[in-house]
Amino acid sequence: MSIYTELNDSTIDVSEYEEMPLTDHQKKKWRNRVVKKIRNRKQQFRKYTGIAALFILAAGISLSMDRVTFADIPFVGAKIEGFLARNAHTDYTPFKTQVGQAAENAFGKWTLNEVLVDNGQLIISSTFEPAKGVKFHYKMHPQPTILMNGYALTRGSLQQSIKVNDAMFTIYNKMELQEIPVGETIQFHITFDNLDNNIISEGVPVDQPWVFDIQVPTEQLAATRQTIPLNQELSLGNGHFIRLKQMELSPISTILYYDWSEQANHIAFKLVAESGTEILPSEATIASDGSYNRFPPIDLKSEHYYLVPFESSVNPHADNPGEIPEQRIPINP
Repeated sequence: MSIYTELNDSTIDVSEYEEMPLTDHQKKKWRNRVVKKIRNRKQQFRKYTGIAALFILAAGISLSMDRVTFADIPFVGAKIEGFLARNAHTDYTPFKTQVGQAAENAFGKWTLNEVLVDNGQLIISSTFEPAKGVKFHYKMHPQPTILMNGYALTRGSLQQSIKVNDAMFTIYNKMELQEIPVGETIQFHITFDNLDNNIISEGVPVDQPWVFDIQVPTEQLAATRQTIPLNQELSLGNGHFIRLKQMELSPISTILYYDWSEQANHIAFKLVAESGTEILPSEATIASDGSYNRFPPIDLKSEHYYLVPFESSVNPHADNPGEIPEQRIPINP
């Protein structure tokens, strides 16, 4: 069970983003006006330079020497940083793969903007432009089918749809990853074949899905990731044990892996710094084949950190595991 499940119906204010997306019709209109201005006589060029510059910025057109290049701009919606980062100035560019591929069918146009591979997760940013007559809203959550190097990803996922305007939506998808071949280029086959993956209905199937094949390098993640083996058991004082496996740290997130057989009781961990600062998990998943807590990135060089267990159960019928002994497991002693 993931605490992100409750976030699926949330809305996000995108007014903070500087770029406002244009429809295909608006882009074509701006393009024609810019080209017309450029072809004016030389004596009129200076007069209209300021106006043409505004048109160029608005339409996403780059002017280079004596020709006009109409850029394929996939990042009209929020980027991955808007989904993951707490700080507006965070930049994950070294870890992201910019894609910019678009596919179109009777339901509309789907643009795969960018993807990011981190410790145990794949993040996808897309832009969806529904065709005329196709009903779509922010409470609909398309979930892709993904193959990683030919193998299906079957673990938990999170979807988020954000309305940019009536004709455009930003779609975020997060999929759990296991046994990532960090340091290699990973092949992903991504298929969007349903506009609303709903566990209580068939959703909105797409008979001609949007399909993307991409390659994602992970050398930068390999160069910056740190793995801390723990390999120890914690007694909870009532006959139950938690086995700590390892922690993985990257500039994007910190993740703790552990085994906890009593899944009804959601035992999670918090990070406690030597200074007393406590960091609660941003994501906690309890599963029979492995549990984990995800935290923001931390800097082990700045101070010492400890793991402290606590009960985070949201199940009112869960068995009380009893008093959890105060324990502080050093991460970087």
